[in-house]
Amino acid sequence: MLLEEKYGQSRRSFVSIPVLSTLVRKLSLSFFPFFAFIVLQGCTLLPMKTLKPVIAPPSIGGCSTAAAAPITQIQYMVPSDETDGLQRAASTTSVRNFDAYRQAIQTRIDSKLPPELAQDHVTVVFRDFLTSVSGEAQLVAQIHTPGFNVAQPAISSEQASIEKHYAAPKLKHSELKKFATKLFDLQLRHGPADFLNSDTNVVGLSLESRALAASRPKAANQLIAYLKAYYDGNFYDRMSTAITKPQLPTSIKSLSNFSVPDSEIVAAETVLLEFLIDTIDPTPVMGDKDGHPSGTTYYPGASSNEPTALATSYAGYVVLPPDGCGINLKNVWVLKDIANAASDQAAAVGGLVANTPGGISIGLGILGKISVGDNQTLSALVKAAASELALRATLTGSYFTLKHFNFDPPHLPGTNN
Repeated sequence: MLLEEKYGQSRRSFVSIPVLSTLVRKLSLSFFPFFAFIVLQGCTLLPMKTLKPVIAPPSIGGCSTAAAAPITQIQYMVPSDETDGLQRAASTTSVRNFDAYRQAIQTRIDSKLPPELAQDHVTVVFRDFLTSVSGEAQLVAQIHTPGFNVAQPAISSEQASIEKHYAAPKLKHSELKKFATKLFDLQLRHGPADFLNSDTNVVGLSLESRALAASRPKAANQLIAYLKAYYDGNFYDRMSTAITKPQLPTSIKSLSNFSVPDSEIVAAETVLLEFLIDTIDPTPVMGDKDGHPSGTTYYPGASSNEPTALATSYAGYVVLPPDGCGINLKNVWVLKDIANAASDQAAAVGGLVANTPGGISIGLGILGKISVGDNQTLSALVKAAASELALRATLTGSYFTLKHFNFDPPHLPGTNN
């Protein structure tokens, strides 16, 4: 039986399969930008599960303290805006279960970021990911602390809450592009009033200028401090690595040919992500001198560059002992190497996913494969975000996991460790 007879169609109206294929191919090529956009929007660019650190502690002896007080209640440290005057650093508060911890972090994020950014899907994914990593690391640290005496049902309840909120989605092209747009627009586009900690005065402004001023969220003082350090060329991340300040045009002639390179876009993103992570992460900056005066060496970067989080009193500070149980000056290098390795791995994965050779290859079934030009800027942003999140998540996990263990790394040939 012929196809046209089976479906009640006349020969005159029937189009053969080869003709239909040719027609669809021509139409699709005519509307390729639209098809490419639809497919590209669904592409996975950042699989979050690849960023999760290995939190499992080593099977070695924990620190033993004869006078350790019994621990009968689980607690989670939350960053605070209160200042520890003795150490010239931020202090912390605590809550007694993970759900309260997660809510405290959410409230803190909402108070520091514009609503459009704080409630963005990517921000929520990053927030839940980092909160769960920190929460699990803090819970594991307490379980291995001398004197810990909490019933197993309570521990299991906390573990279930953490697992429930572990973010493991695959962030898509459209979500990351939307997030990047908000991140730069809402966090970098400010007027004089923001830097003067003042409300805006709209007298004399045009309707368009009034609307723009009204749409701008007021920047948090801590963010302004981060931005000032960045534009002054004095911004250092948690590993004490300098973030190069942007290069601005120096003349009218240079202005006509001026463009912002991807490296500067990535630098700005790193600063903003550092601020977001520092708002969530209670891991302190470590150093070798009480009160971190001039001449202090900061860890885990082993550098005299003071991390901006500490310089602006937005992070806590602890003094590392020369030796002994827990993290000390002899073994702190382990934290740096673990975090840097995780950062490199995440950047590699992010780059392989986001920046395929020749662009992003899109399969269109019978139409074959068509490559669109590579989205180099977005690729750079994805790699930077993956690298930064993995580094900080791993640093947090390692810090809390190892702080109560007596560990002595083996001496490595050809090093000073």
